[in-house]
Amino acid sequence: MSEQPAATQRIARPGYIALAAVLALAAGLRLIAFTWGLPDATHMFSYHPDEFHSLHGAFSLAMGDPNPHFFNYGSLYLYLVALAAMVGSPAIFTSISQAAPGGPELPAAIRAWTLDARVVTLLLSLATVYVVYLTARRIWGQWPGVLAAGALAVMPLHVVHSHYATVDVPGAFFVALALYFAVRTAEEPTARSLVWAGIAAGLAASVKYSGGLVIVAPLLAWLMTTDRRRWQAPVIIIACAAAAFALTSPYTLLDWSDAWRDISFEMAHMRAGDDPAAIARDPNGWWFHLQQLHLALTWPLLAAGVWGAVAGLRCYWRQVLPLLVFTLLAFAVIGSAQVRYARYEMVLLPPLAVLVGWAVQSVRPGVVRVVAWLLTATGLVAAAWVTVLWLAIMGHVGFMDPRTSVMERIEDMVPQDDSIGLVSEPWFHQPPVDYCNGGPGLRSSPVWGAYRRPVRELVITGLDPGALGEALPRVLIFTDFDLAAPIEQREAFWTGLLDDLYGSGVMWEGYLGFGTWWTRAVTWEPAHDWRYVCPMIYYRTLRPSSGSVVPQLPPGQMMGMPDVN
Repeated sequence: MSEQPAATQRIARPGYIALAAVLALAAGLRLIAFTWGLPDATHMFSYHPDEFHSLHGAFSLAMGDPNPHFFNYGSLYLYLVALAAMVGSPAIFTSISQAAPGGPELPAAIRAWTLDARVVTLLLSLATVYVVYLTARRIWGQWPGVLAAGALAVMPLHVVHSHYATVDVPGAFFVALALYFAVRTAEEPTARSLVWAGIAAGLAASVKYSGGLVIVAPLLAWLMTTDRRRWQAPVIIIACAAAAFALTSPYTLLDWSDAWRDISFEMAHMRAGDDPAAIARDPNGWWFHLQQLHLALTWPLLAAGVWGAVAGLRCYWRQVLPLLVFTLLAFAVIGSAQVRYARYEMVLLPPLAVLVGWAVQSVRPGVVRVVAWLLTATGLVAAAWVTVLWLAIMGHVGFMDPRTSVMERIEDMVPQDDSIGLVSEPWFHQPPVDYCNGGPGLRSSPVWGAYRRPVRELVITGLDPGALGEALPRVLIFTDFDLAAPIEQREAFWTGLLDDLYGSGVMWEGYLGFGTWWTRAVTWEPAHDWRYVCPMIYYRTLRPSSGSVVPQLPPGQMMGMPDVN
């Protein structure tokens, strides 16, 4: 054996040790507070509002029906979760098939199924970190690969959503895989690279339809190769993508009428938005996502990715251009939608992490390289800091979940024979005043409605001062999610509440005052889906109990919160 391979091995070994450390760090961050918000004795559904809706199609599979009857997303994630349940919780299938509404089997199954689904998300999250390493290593070498993997390992959006049984992180894994094979296609347009690039793109669409956009990367990579005579290459990519989608989401095609109902609903939803108030708050989708990227990975790390893209295009344009074109197209698509969630940025993170890997290596030693190192290191530290902040919230480090703490106060303040007022049906953002906390849709279902067990009589008033004044519950509870309504409606509610009803002040509980200087230092106000872990919950006494003193908190006790009076 020559000396060169041995020397190469000596150089490579520290790189593999560093990669192992990065993967261990990624796993550690994603396992912290892994059971956040899971169903327990006080609430039947997760505190993440999409986890049940991402999984309820899987209950058809548990009943022996391979058709999930749920097509808002592709079916691949549901099938992976079912496979995980067969391994981790095989009894769940029997318990669901034999469950009676109102009995203990379904709540236990929901918790077990959600936990199994989170394990699937976790494994695919770690696999994404590794694929990012492989992609950057293939373009630039081992150490840029380690740096790219480290960047994704600490990106706050990726870490936080790796805790959830939702499709965003799994979809990003298959996007990252398709991008890896696009890079391979740019370097070696072999049949194997083309086939695997198409399969990965089809699987990305099978998790989340919009993930199919990644097919542009391998197609562009092929167009830039010198082997332009192989006209069958795009046919191979597209055919393999279609086959992968059809095999993993078969009932999207076999049950097309139901599938089109759900797909057309999602398309209309994306065009119309959630509500006019949300669109008024963020009228420009591209600006919204650009702001939220500061929280998703931090500005310094985003700047390092841009630096890596510009530098990479100079010398490695065939490999870098497909990544960059996909990233820009994906950003354009999510920015044009009227529905605005930070999680839509998930597909941007793998290619940006790959580009971060080249930010330092792209410049010669000297002052510029020092600047590149400082920029990248600052980004990694800032991303890790934001991640730790959110994990501390999810893990209740020094805090109690505001839903729990407010519930304890309400139970002390409201006698058993009195009532609690709510602006909306009990859901994820409210204290568990009813065991069935799935929002209006699930609470109206005969199956899930059988689990209604309110701790006190509940009065749902909406933002209607007249209804509130007529019912006059002992305490009114409302959250920042309830207040996401048109300004005129909110003002009418406050005027009626404050002018006509008793109460010396509003109390609130929550983790973060988003107006404080230190939160402004890391981000603008977090988007809707960031705040699932830390809703601000307000509660106001509307009439005192006879012979008792109602405890009141002084205005401004929670740092940075507005005085809603």
